[in-house]
Amino acid sequence: MKPKILLLCAFILVALVQLFVPIQMISSQSGYANTGTEFKFKTANRFNPNFNGIGSDLGGKFIILRFMEDHTRIGDKKYWEKVHHAYVIFTTDSDGFARIRSVTTMKPTDTFDWIWAGVRVNWKDSTRLQISYPFNNYYIRDMDNKNIEPAVKNGLCDTTKTNFLKIKIKENQFVTGDLMIDGVPFKEMIGEIKKSRQ
Repeated sequence: MKPKILLLCAFILVALVQLFVPIQMISSQSGYANTGTEFKFKTANRFNPNFNGIGSDLGGKFIILRFMEDHTRIGDKKYWEKVHHAYVIFTTDSDGFARIRSVTTMKPTDTFDWIWAGVRVNWKDSTRLQISYPFNNYYIRDMDNKNIEPAVKNGLCDTTKTNFLKIKIKENQFVTGDLMIDGVPFKEMIGEIKKSRQ
């Protein structure tokens, strides 16, 4: 076999191995998270005429979500000013929505219902710790802004509606489920808008 062909075969083999390992890791993490607890995170999006809350990157278009349960009260401001990430442990309220049980810098050992998240002391209220979740971008594939914007403005940003994102959580692994707008999946709402324009 010619050296060029051998080199090409070796290159292809290395590339396949490099693709296989991350895909296997993502798949096993996703499978693990699927056995976790499902939480419903109420959204707190507000209409902003200067920004529609829609972004895009290499993965496609996404909606930037804000959640009601994105902060907790703290006592020691000086301690938390030095902390940038912490373990956020969840429970549910009487209506079945996600609530923060506690935030700690020690890894939880009594529950699987936690996420490692960014934290910072709120600059307006130093008794409040703001939390930045790793699942605050909700990805939507193959949708154009003409279909997404009305659903965001009229559905997600309508404060009279009960909107929430389903997330399964298990020991810092998570799987994103449906974004529900007053009982209707967001993707279904976009589909209806698309049909009405045809």
